[in-house]
Amino acid sequence: MIGDNGLLFGWSESTWLWLDQAGILMGNVMVLLSILGLIAGLVKRESIHRWLRTNRFAHVGEQVEHLAGRYKAVLFTVSNPATPLRVMERIKPEVIGLLATEASRAAADTVAENARRQGVRVAGIWTITDPDDPAESRALAAAAIGRLQRGHCTPLAVDVTGGKAPMSIGAFMAAEEAALPSLYFSAPFDKELKRPDIDRGTVRCIAQPGKA
Repeated sequence: MIGDNGLLFGWSESTWLWLDQAGILMGNVMVLLSILGLIAGLVKRESIHRWLRTNRFAHVGEQVEHLAGRYKAVLFTVSNPATPLRVMERIKPEVIGLLATEASRAAADTVAENARRQGVRVAGIWTITDPDDPAESRALAAAAIGRLQRGHCTPLAVDVTGGKAPMSIGAFMAAEEAALPSLYFSAPFDKELKRPDIDRGTVRCIAQPGKA
């Protein structure tokens, strides 16, 4: 119905302007609510996804069987050359990466030299400046993992046997975040030799994300 002023229902121009602005405002509010709902939905789904992926550590301590060829690449934390070299004998990877400290860099160089002589490619040696800082170890391990994965060096495992405890913890955290298996080489202590007997050592599982 057109009013005497030529406008619908005879409402004033200011009234229609107000209604127009109110409509725009309501539209913006609805868009905002839709965006917030979408974000909330994504966050909820991600929370559910994280929960479903939560590692229950069901295989912790299990001896890893059928090692040869099981992993194409292994990232090692290094304190001495003996342990990673023995694990390499068992797993026979095609590629390795090494996380060392300034104090264990010579040991890492020894491992790398031996690996190359066996035809194993060394993707890199990452040197940790502060082995007491798990955050630095975590960051360098994540960088090493990323480089190995970009080079299609999978399946990939992280051996956290060597290094100081904070260093191993950092590497373990990076492995968990990348959903990679983490391993530990355990050797019984020989009382006569007064040292671990690596010839009787076993590779054990710490975590295998994604496996029940």
